This record gives sequence, C-alpha cells and structure tokens, in this order.
Amino acid sequence: MPITTTPDHVAVAVPSIEEAAGRWRDELGGRWVGPPFPMPGPGFQTRQLRFAGGAKLELLEPMHADGFAARFLDRYGARIHHVTLKVPALLPALAQLEEEGIESVDVFAEGDLWHEAFLRPRQVGGLLVQVAWSSRTDEEWTELTGGTVEPPAPDAARLLGPTLRHPDLEAAARVWSTLGAQVDREADGLLRVRWDDAPLDILIEQGEPAGPHDLRLAGGPALPADPTCYGPATIAAG
Repeated sequence: MPITTTPDHVAVAVPSIEEAAGRWRDELGGRWVGPPFPMPGPGFQTRQLRFAGGAKLELLEPMHADGFAARFLDRYGARIHHVTLKVPALLPALAQLEEEGIESVDVFAEGDLWHEAFLRPRQVGGLLVQVAWSSRTDEEWTELTGGTVEPPAPDAARLLGPTLRHPDLEAAARVWSTLGAQVDREADGLLRVRWDDAPLDILIEQGEPAGPHDLRLAGGPALPADPTCYGPATIAAG
C-alpha cells in the first residue's frame, strides 16, 4: 500500500554553502528559504533556496572532516545527496513501508517540530531518501527565526528535479509507487516519477551504476561546470 508523500526538496552536498550560493543564488536566481543562517546538524550545516515554480534545493556543507558529509564529498565530490519526502506522520508511514519490505534507519521521532528517517540507497536505486514530518511550514520557520520570506528572482531558473539511473525500471516503478508517487512511462522509455501539483519530479533511465547523475533546470543561463557547486554538466540550465 502506498504511503502519502509530497516531495519537499533535493539536497546537494557542496564544500561551502557560501561559495555555492554564488552559482545557485546569484547566477540562477534562487532565494533563501527558512532561517537567515545555515541550520546546524551533527557534523554538517544546511540552507535551502527556492526557485521559479516553487521547487527547493538544499545545500549541505560538512563541518567536520570525519563526518558523513565530508566522507560523501571525498568519495563522490559535489553531487545530489538525497531527496526529501514529507509525510503527514512519520511513524505510521514507516510502518507501512516496513510492511512493503522497505526498511528505515536513523529514525528520529521526538519533540513536536521535526521527525525524520532515511531509506537506504540500495532500496531506492542508489538514492538516499529522507522521509520527514514537520509541524511548521517554510514561511513559519522563516518568521520564527527572524528571516524574511523572499520570492525567487524574476529571471530565476526553474528547478525540475533529479535524473536517476536504475538497472531495473520495473523495480524502480514499484518502489516509487510505494513511496506515494505516480509513475508514468514516457515515450522515450524513461520513467517519470511525479506528484500532483508538486514542482519537483524525478526522471529514471535504465542504466548503471544506479543512482543520481543529473539535476535538471529550465529557463536559466547555460553555465560552465563548477566543482564547488555541483559536478560536471549538471548546472547547464535550458
């Protein structure tokens, strides 16, 4: 049985939020969402931008050399780290997923502000998926922390979503259907994973290695690759 989800954001690991903001904010027109400062976590900090159409990108920066974010960058370089799906309640959603054979790890369901868990990449075709619940909207978080809600720049690019590879498209369709998405076969053979009225979607092509290999944008300038923001050929918007 599918769980009920809404895609919230795509997260990209970068060496420096400040340096990456030169590309994502200044050149591609995204604007900060949430607190007017990076939010700290265990060994990392993050900050989100919203683009034309409403989709959000999270920049994830390591704070310690021995943390998971630093290890990720050492292994892969700047690239997509995870996709976050919001759910109405975390623990019931995880129970449904377990019934379908999808296990969760690093479950945090304490307090009344934020609950989260992660699905292992091997279960979702090489992509780390965060399943989360929040009691506050982006606007409420922004106002609570003293920030100002700021729309994307008038000429901002539109963030469309990641493209993934998967060796078995039928298996990919099953898992994303279980994660609450509608999965359609495109004319070119790709799978399109989408949610009603959501600005983000996911394209899946058959191939190996499994996992994310591109981040799609539209309406922005064609820019050269910059390893401080994200890896080769993924920032060219069009």
